[in-house]
Amino acid sequence: MNNTSRHSAYVSAVLVIVLGLTACTDNPLESDPTVSASKRRIEGNIRLSDRDHHEGVYVWLSGFDISTTSRSDGAFTMTLPSANAQTTPGGNSGVYRLYGFLGNYSIGSVTTAVRDGGFLFPSTEVDEHGNIREDIFLRELFSITTTMSHEHLRVDSAYTLIVQVQLHSTVPPVDIFFPRRIAGFEGPVLLHNLRTGAVEIHSTIITGEEITDYVRIGELAYNRAMLLTLPAHTLQIGEYEVIPYLLPRENTIPHGLLESLGKDVSTLGEEYVYYPFLRNGGRLVVHPG
Repeated sequence: MNNTSRHSAYVSAVLVIVLGLTACTDNPLESDPTVSASKRRIEGNIRLSDRDHHEGVYVWLSGFDISTTSRSDGAFTMTLPSANAQTTPGGNSGVYRLYGFLGNYSIGSVTTAVRDGGFLFPSTEVDEHGNIREDIFLRELFSITTTMSHEHLRVDSAYTLIVQVQLHSTVPPVDIFFPRRIAGFEGPVLLHNLRTGAVEIHSTIITGEEITDYVRIGELAYNRAMLLTLPAHTLQIGEYEVIPYLLPRENTIPHGLLESLGKDVSTLGEEYVYYPFLRNGGRLVVHPG
């Protein structure tokens, strides 16, 4: 779709929401005492295509750059800042998109309208109580499963772990950037201390012959095995998540959404742990000696 088509589609969506709001007032984006401007909260639900629990989905509202995450049942609440804290004196007015995002899922979104700093409803996609009418559905594009030869280590012992990463897609083909070497690290993995939040980046030795930094997942799952060497006392006592560094090749994320996650969230560094993926496995426990 070219830029003109995208613009036309967006304008059409805006017209739909505005027309849907005319039941409340003749012009929903003008100040009108018949429509309350104090409704600063809406609620909705996220649904993931492949599981019964729907927690941890990043929910972001454009224009306000505010975010929250979904709970285990998929429910979330989005609350606008007070009108005085918004970018327009007296509160913002306009049409804004609310997004549900995970890095290995499709992006879901709905249209919301705001007038004088408060959500305007009922509308096409939000009912009279401030509830988003339809669940925001995210379809899994690919799964990430990490397993290790050892899941429990003694802090005073040295180990070489075999780290297996499997990527699988139910909607192939999917292209993934899974670099052999980047920023001086071979086959990089991040070790995220789940108690302290500290992050360490380690090189691995990739077994087998890798000829590209890009992986295309087709009907068969892709597997990569890596050797991770950890000398004694490398890690503190605690629980860790072992995270392989990778990104979907097709990056159609709204620019503001990506920026809201952090300045360097998509590059190899400590901030990468805040790039929201839904991963399986990868837990490592370090015990006292």
